[in-house]
Amino acid sequence: MKIAFKNRRIIINSLLGAAWLIIGLSYFLNGEGLKWKTFAVLTLGIVYVVLATSEYYYKYITITDQQIRINQFPGKKINIDEIISAGYYADDYTLKTAHKTMKILRSQINPKDLPKFELFFNNLTSKLKAAEPLLSYERK
Repeated sequence: MKIAFKNRRIIINSLLGAAWLIIGLSYFLNGEGLKWKTFAVLTLGIVYVVLATSEYYYKYITITDQQIRINQFPGKKINIDEIISAGYYADDYTLKTAHKTMKILRSQINPKDLPKFELFFNNLTSKLKAAEPLLSYERK
C-alpha cells in the first residue's frame, strides 16, 4: 500500500521550482552572463523540481507485509514484526521498535489516502494491544 503526499506540498514545490528557474533564466536574458548567482538560482530551481517529481512518483509512505518505509530524505524503514508500540499524539503517528522510532505526520498524508492509513494503524494498534497490553497504548 502506498500513501501519497498532500497535493498542496507537491504543487508548492513545483511552483517554487518553476519560479527559481524563471528567475535564473531571466539572468541570462538580462545579459548578466555566467555568474555564480545565476548557477545558484538555477540549481535551486532544479532541486525543487526534482523534489516535487520524486514526491509525486515515490509517495510518502510505502507499507508492505514486512515493513513500513518513509520515502523522504533521509529515508526510514522499520519492520512491522519488530514494532512494540504505536500511538497517536499531536498530529503524529508514532511507531516504536526496540531501537528505532518512526514519526509519520498526519498533515503530510493525502486526504484520499488517510482512511486507508488510519485503518492500517488501527489494525496494528489492536494487534499490539492484544499481544502485549502493557507495552502499547491506544489512540486517544
